Amino acid sequence: MMRNTTSLRCRAGSWLVLAVLLLGATASALAQDKGRVGRDYDPARDDDGPLLVTWWDISSRATAEAGIAADRRYVAGMRPHHAGALTLSRQYLEDPEARNPLLRDLARNILAGQAFEITLLDKVAEQLDQPLRDLLGGWVMRPVGVEGLGPETRFMGIPGPTPIGLLNRNAPISEADLRFAKSMRIHHAAAVRMAETYNAGNDARNNFLRLLNVEIIAEQTQQIALMDGVMAQYPGGADAIHVDPAKIPGMQHMQHGSGGAGTADGHAGHH
Repeated sequence: MMRNTTSLRCRAGSWLVLAVLLLGATASALAQDKGRVGRDYDPARDDDGPLLVTWWDISSRATAEAGIAADRRYVAGMRPHHAGALTLSRQYLEDPEARNPLLRDLARNILAGQAFEITLLDKVAEQLDQPLRDLLGGWVMRPVGVEGLGPETRFMGIPGPTPIGLLNRNAPISEADLRFAKSMRIHHAAAVRMAETYNAGNDARNNFLRLLNVEIIAEQTQQIALMDGVMAQYPGGADAIHVDPAKIPGMQHMQHGSGGAGTADGHAGHH
């Protein structure tokens, strides 16, 4: 009787592990198909209501604990960094001298997109505080992300640049425009480096964060190229204005002057 009970428990445990793995694989596949973690929301579709799916990771306890530590470091860095981007964008849009259509489009896009990414990071932070769930054989599982927060929060991304912004690609650029572009370029480069560092880490196994980082790297690299093009229009050259990376919102806790985050003159790699 004891042998049969043990066998049933082992089989039940195996089915549980398999179910969790399938759930995680399905969520990952859906997100890969959408291409944007938790962001898709189409208000015109009647069937586009909230459908929250938790992502899970299964590993040994030691691996899980190392992964949690890596996730905590990442969230503790990227969350205030994103908040700084929101502050920088709001300050720019409130400036009466901020007139460049392309950069104003960019600032609005950043406000919408990075505010939602903060929502995703906050959800990951909540899950990091949950206790590990024991499985058989010394394995544990933990939640690592939530898919479907886009529809639940009614997140609507703002496209950028808009057609009007593109038509005004060569519009005049003021000192306020240049200062914002240089500051945000430094800010973006630091975020890209942070995302790349996490994804390359041996303990970073949170696929929800890894996919989010792929999106951050792609999107912010494209925006850096856009800002470089705008800054090239400034009379006298972009280097005429100095930006101190340490005074950029969200950058105070980071290293400056190396790794692509921005040189001492606040203008990494742009000539």
